[in-house]
Amino acid sequence: MKLLQVLLISAITFPVYAHGPTPQKTDQAVLFDVPPATVWKAFSEPCAILNWHPQVAECKADGQLKRTLTLKNGGKITEEIDEMLPDVMSISYRLGSDSEVKALPVSSLTGRIKIKAEGDKANVVWIARYYRADTTNEPPAGMDDAAAQLSVNSYVREGLIGLEDYLVKK
Repeated sequence: MKLLQVLLISAITFPVYAHGPTPQKTDQAVLFDVPPATVWKAFSEPCAILNWHPQVAECKADGQLKRTLTLKNGGKITEEIDEMLPDVMSISYRLGSDSEVKALPVSSLTGRIKIKAEGDKANVVWIARYYRADTTNEPPAGMDDAAAQLSVNSYVREGLIGLEDYLVKK
């Protein structure tokens, strides 16, 4: 009977020690010395990203709400627009299920890009929420939280820097 009680207590409390991945986030903002409408155009046209994002090698748009990006590392991601609000210059998107871990080592990602006018300048806020590529309790290196954070932070940061360079030259 004691053995049964110990097994029962163990079965009930063991899941407390198990844990899965925790959501990760990237929040970055840049104030651009250009009109908000100029920045909006660079984000809202599906393949304009080729002009300014240094990690993007190729873009194929499937209408206004879906695009496939091939990154310079050879990986592909599909971005699907969930909401595009031109009046408030906001885009919400998510990675499609056919996105490759080689491109970004995440299992899922949702993002929002919002452009706010600050006088005649544009404040761009790019937010991403995601989970690492391997959602098991012991992910291998390259598919863990650190790899996901490094990759997504780099993608967003380099995108904002590339956009700023592009807009200044324009």
